[in-house]
Amino acid sequence: MDGTNAVAWGVVGFNQALSKKLNLTVYGGVARISDPDSWSLTHKQGIAVYNHELLYKFSKKWQASVANSFRVQNLYSEESPYEAEDPSYRYELRYYGRLYYRQQLNKVSMNYAFRPEARTFYSSDWNASSHPFELRIRLKATTSIPLNRDKTNLIIGGNEFLTAVDEYQSTIPADHHHTWSNYHFTEDRFTAYFRHVFQKADMIVDVGIMEQFKAGGHMDPVSYACFDIIFQNPFSKHFN
Repeated sequence: MDGTNAVAWGVVGFNQALSKKLNLTVYGGVARISDPDSWSLTHKQGIAVYNHELLYKFSKKWQASVANSFRVQNLYSEESPYEAEDPSYRYELRYYGRLYYRQQLNKVSMNYAFRPEARTFYSSDWNASSHPFELRIRLKATTSIPLNRDKTNLIIGGNEFLTAVDEYQSTIPADHHHTWSNYHFTEDRFTAYFRHVFQKADMIVDVGIMEQFKAGGHMDPVSYACFDIIFQNPFSKHFN
């Protein structure tokens, strides 16, 4: 998120096994944000997200998925009092794939992910914006440590490195000139959260934080407080 110090991010969704190897994850998320000079993380609306992802398990170690999402992001002035711009929001359609490799080191689980994304941006009337497209690459490593024998309580930490190349077009309607940025680093994301698995209710609850370090300046982080609820197989039983 841009133009903020602190973000409150919440998600509700479900994970449904379609077969022994195929899995669907769907969620909706909302973020509230602070002004750039405050820490009131629920001060104003930041973004609303709908996402669905279809995952295929090649083996216990290798998995791959395809996904897309629809996002409505609010836009605010960069100058105090940071009021809503006109138009006050933009749309994003995002398409991505993800390749996973999972590794078990005694009780510790490691997960490595490669995620290429195609991001398209539109104004509130669905015209292409002056920044219509971004190709982004995300590399993430995650460590999961169980806190009890049943593995219903876990501590999960991760680090994600993001790079991108961006397309820009003139804001003059008659000018169809497009330019591209260099391939560049955009941000680094550190995450840490506690997970509890409710076995009888088939539900996962995550509570945690994320620090987002963006390129440029002094790399001052944006701090996130995160809360997720994911229901497991709400429409059928588990596949053995």
